[in-house]
Order: sequence, then structure tokens, then C-alpha cells
Amino acid sequence: MGSVYRRGNRLWIGVVDPVTGRQRCMPSGFKVGEETLARQAMEKLEAQITAHGWPKEQDLGPITVKEYIKRWLKKRRVRDVANVENEEAQLRLHVVPRIGSMPMQDVRPRHLIGIIDHLRGDGIHAPRTIISVYGTIRLVFKTALIEEVITTNPAVLGKEHLPKKEDKDAEWRPYAVFIRQELEALISSDLIPWDRQVLYGLEGLAGERFGEAAGQRWRDYDTDAQPLGRLVVARSYEKKTKTSRGREVPVHPTLAAMLAEWKLRGWVEMMGRQPTPDDLIVPSRDGEMRSRHHARNKLLEDLDRLGLRHRRSHDLRRTFITLARVDGARGDILEHVTHAQRGDIINVYTSLPWASLCEEVAKLKIERRGGHLHARTEDDEKNPDPRRPPTFTTVPTTATAIAAERVATAWKNRGNE
Repeated sequence: MGSVYRRGNRLWIGVVDPVTGRQRCMPSGFKVGEETLARQAMEKLEAQITAHGWPKEQDLGPITVKEYIKRWLKKRRVRDVANVENEEAQLRLHVVPRIGSMPMQDVRPRHLIGIIDHLRGDGIHAPRTIISVYGTIRLVFKTALIEEVITTNPAVLGKEHLPKKEDKDAEWRPYAVFIRQELEALISSDLIPWDRQVLYGLEGLAGERFGEAAGQRWRDYDTDAQPLGRLVVARSYEKKTKTSRGREVPVHPTLAAMLAEWKLRGWVEMMGRQPTPDDLIVPSRDGEMRSRHHARNKLLEDLDRLGLRHRRSHDLRRTFITLARVDGARGDILEHVTHAQRGDIINVYTSLPWASLCEEVAKLKIERRGGHLHARTEDDEKNPDPRRPPTFTTVPTTATAIAAERVATAWKNRGNE
């Protein structure tokens, strides 16, 4: 015997599955006050199950937003969509809590306006984030319309309902970059663990996104290419890149030296064996792929060690492009290194000679500096100013010994990080 029960202002029905013997629950499509209609729908479903077995999913009645999102995300993962994890987080945090229990066909534009207004009013989310969330919502309902789950698309919000595409902090972006000495400290200071120096090298000397650097394997690195080695960037983590297109990146001489030393000694010391072509270039301490959240926290710790203000790992990619252009690299050629071919048909059909790409990357003037570099001064602590470049010094002997001991301890405990 089935049951009709209330969830909020909606009526749900529960019917026993004759195969599993367990009750399966679903929205009836009716509101509180329409109990008679809901019970009739339940009895009709029970009769259908008795006569023909459990109906197909599309015949079970109205599907809720939460259930449809589950199906939508499952299909996105099967298609190996690169951005699916971010889409899942946006929908789980901002959509499901507000309209997840509603039938898809009952969602109206005003419900989506409510989600956007809530995000705009919480004082936490930047305009670009809100626009990105709405973009995912719009894609969900567009797909539902194509699949005939809904007959009208409620995701029709215009510019008047969305914030302008601008930074939450207008002063942030101009300083979301590392100066030359800061990048050199991140890839060479003894205060930074060896594995993370290499990670920062892939981001700051090859212009890779974090996911690309995290998913980079030794087989992707052609050391025999001339005049510079070649990194093939075709994945972000284990999935396709952001544009689903691969690209080839010349390995800057400084990065080449780092990778050679890392493969010969550092990787072996950390993992206890020789790397194979299928191994990650910079795995986590337990041999798995690095987590974006964990890596972000470690970057902030490393910036504190060096006495530098906080920035994001993506700012290393921005730094690579900025410093290379400052040193004379042509932006139009450098774009082929940092981004897959895109835009008009001329760009898509342009394949530049490898030597031309290498020439532009080699213009970047970055070297490794030995010692325990540190940037914090008493004045910096009292008056931190992102517009004032830090002055790097070598930590005094006592502090150096303390720092060395701290790094050594971290390496001993690396399995716990």
C-alpha cells in the first residue's frame, strides 16, 4: 500500500517497488490541498506496476530540479566535460538548497531571479561568480527543454537582472601578478619544498593552469625537441583541457634544468623509486594527483614563508605572460603557447614553426637564486602595500638554520600533508 505525504507545500507519494521490496518516493505533481488528486495518481501508478511492472523513469511523473541536476551532471561526466566539478559545486551550493524540491516544470523566472538576488545580497560572491552560476543554471534548463522535460525555459534573465561583469575589488586585478624576484624566490628559495618549486615552475615558466600542471606526466615531456624541450598540454587533471584542445609548450631553459634535477633526485627521494613515463611530474606526497584546495593552502603558506602577500596559483600563469612580454616576447606568438588556437578561421588554421615558439619563450629572463630568500621587512609588516615591490634578502644564519629544520621536518612528515 502506498502513501501520500507532505514535503513543504508539495505532496509526495511513496510506492513499494515489487522487485526490491523497498519504497520509492517521488513528487506527485500536486500541492497541499490536492490530496485526493495525489492519491488518485498513486493508485494509478500502483495499478500500472501490477499490470506492466515498474514504469520507465520518464513515465514516473514530474521530476524535481534536484533529480534532474543529478541526471544532467551524470551525462556531463560521461562526456568528460572539463568544467563539470565546478558546475556540480555551483548547483549544489546555490540552486538545490533553494529550488531543488520543485518540479522542473514549475520553475519560473522569478525563482531564478531569487537565486541571483540572494547571491548579490550576501556580500560574499563576486559579480563574475554570480554570472558564472547563472550560466550553469541556463545550460541546465536549456538541456531540459531540448530533452522535453519542460515545455518552456525559465532561464530568460536579461542584463537588468544580473550584475555587471566586474571584479568585486576593483584594485585587486592590477596586482594579481608576481614580480620577477618573487617568481624566482618561489622556484628557488630553500624555504619552499622541492616538489612545490617544480609545480610553481610549471605554472610560472610554462604558463600552465593548475589543473594542467597537476595532470602533467613525464610522457608529456619531450626532452629531445630542439631548440627547447616540449611539453604537450592536453589534460586538466585527468580530463580534457578547458577548451578540449591540446597545445605544445616550449620548456624554458630554467624550467628544463629544474625538471632534470627533479627527475634525477627530487622525485626519487620523495617517492622512493624511479619515475615511469606514466607517473605524474609533480604528484602529491602520497603519489596521487594534487588537490586544488590543498595546493592553494600550501601556496599561501609558502608566500608567508617568503614574506609575500597572498595571491592565487593562477596569477603565476598571468605572471608568465606578463614578464615574457616585458622581456620582448610577441603577444600574438605567445598566445599559441598559453592558449589553444581559437577565434577566427585564420587563427585556427595557423600552425607556427616550433622554433618560433621557442624563441619567444626563451626571451623570458628568469633564473634560480640560491639561499633562503625572504622579502618581509619591519616596514612591510606595518604597512603592506601591493604597489611597493619587496626587497629580497638572505635570511641570517640563525633564521636560516631554523627554516632549514622546519623544511626538513616537513619532508619527514610529508606523508601527512
